[in-house]
Amino acid sequence: MSHPVQSQCRSRWMNLKDNPTCAWVVSRSLGNAASQFFLASLIMATAFSITRTAAAVSSASRRVTSVRAAVKPSAKATTRPINDRRRRVAHFAGRDSCRAVVAGATGSADDLLVDDEAGLLDFVANDVDCIVMDCDGVLWQGDTLLPGVRESIQLLREMGKRLVFVTNNSNKSRRQYVHKFEKLGIFVEKEEVFSAAFAAAAYLKTQKFAKKAMVIGGQGIVDELNEMYLEVDPGVFNAVQCTEMDWEELDIDPDCGAVIVGQDTSFTYAKLAYASLAIQRGAVFVATNPDAGDAIGPGLMPGAGAIVASVEKASGVSPEIYAGKPSAFLLELLKGNHVDMARTLVVGDRLDTDITFGRAGGAGATVLTLSGVCGLEDVDAAMEEGGDIPDHIVQSLPHMLGLNPEDAAAIEFVEDDQEDDREGDNTASRDDLDDYLDDEGFADDDDMLFDSVDDQEARDAFGGRI
Repeated sequence: MSHPVQSQCRSRWMNLKDNPTCAWVVSRSLGNAASQFFLASLIMATAFSITRTAAAVSSASRRVTSVRAAVKPSAKATTRPINDRRRRVAHFAGRDSCRAVVAGATGSADDLLVDDEAGLLDFVANDVDCIVMDCDGVLWQGDTLLPGVRESIQLLREMGKRLVFVTNNSNKSRRQYVHKFEKLGIFVEKEEVFSAAFAAAAYLKTQKFAKKAMVIGGQGIVDELNEMYLEVDPGVFNAVQCTEMDWEELDIDPDCGAVIVGQDTSFTYAKLAYASLAIQRGAVFVATNPDAGDAIGPGLMPGAGAIVASVEKASGVSPEIYAGKPSAFLLELLKGNHVDMARTLVVGDRLDTDITFGRAGGAGATVLTLSGVCGLEDVDAAMEEGGDIPDHIVQSLPHMLGLNPEDAAAIEFVEDDQEDDREGDNTASRDDLDDYLDDEGFADDDDMLFDSVDDQEARDAFGGRI
């Protein structure tokens, strides 16, 4: 009996075969005879990719079932070369084995890199109850969902794992993050999201704060303050400059008892002047997080840490607390929501916040993804300097669970294409397919041909000839 996912994939292939969008892309660059050959090749290769994904998911499901039934998980490790670098597999089914590998590491990030088709699936199934995940660099970059993330979260939910999304990005409130997740096709509850904005507001609330808080940061901080019935001091609104005369006449609200500083894409000198003077006069200095920047597009986009540093320099006062990761306060918020850190896996893309957060909280294990800010060279540097290092390193969240991000992206494309057909909108579908082919390395001109070896493998996989 075939797996349900395989049946769905075969159905998707049959629908894709008659998809007029595919013919549109092909016909724009090939002649009739060549077009027929390419179209058939495209169908075979796409169907082959989808079937491989179905098989991987089916295999993953079987592994999950078997490891749940196992009394004692077994630890295993293998070694294989990848990209001309010697990388030892860190694939273990028990937390004690994970710790032993880190303790016995030879001092290279390669020793922590997981290179196994199964990823850490057995370990997650047996020894993890909760996964605490960062968002930027793990789930998405900016507003773009990373490949295979939707399928990864679905698999974790099917395994019965509790998911907690912890982000140091303070631009959005928890409600806004729920909306962002939904736009990306992932459904979460507000209570599953812990943001730096929420943590900063919660900190003031626990201190029985009864004054106004001036905000340098996004609307998310303001919204979280409002939800906790804490009043906001508008400060200088969006004023840009502050001359010497302006400074001498600067009027600080006497009820301003706190300044919360996060990432502010509209940061101005006037805001800096108001915040620094308020802090000099006794306002509590609360920083959302220390992140210097986020890996988006061409490089690191300045983050909250850069603005916090400028306010600290201007006022001569250090923050009373960093509310986000890796603060002990945020850890207490998690534990207060019945998160057992000993049975928790912390996943993130930064050593100084995510991994340090997990280590400080006594997490069962920590995983660094290479899809965000930090790379292998950063782990090597941390080892040399005695800094916090992860238990495991993976290429991405899907790789951690033994899923192939590229195959998952192919399934997403077919599903989106079918949805567009049902809604009678073929224009967006053509654009999606065009982008997908471009991402897969197909050109827009007459060179748009399959590699002969890959093409033959795709045909042979289905036992047919074209």
